[in-house]
Amino acid sequence: MTGTSRLRDLGEVLRDELVEQDRIAEVLRAGPKTLPEIAEALGRPPHEVTKWVMAMRRYGRVRDLPKSRTDDYYPYELVEERR
Repeated sequence: MTGTSRLRDLGEVLRDELVEQDRIAEVLRAGPKTLPEIAEALGRPPHEVTKWVMAMRRYGRVRDLPKSRTDDYYPYELVEERR
């Protein structure tokens, strides 16, 4: 995404949530990743990915792992698959 792209309305971001959560799960099947790494893999802005990952965390689909340094991002791993 470039610096000239517009911010999407929160309703648009939330509407895409289920599809994007499945894409996030696919990315995390390869192993734990941080929010910036997930955003890069999806080609989506980090602030949108944060909303989707936090929803997945709330419902137990992902969990955060310990950080290697206090100023690092938390890595997230996939907990369970939705069938």
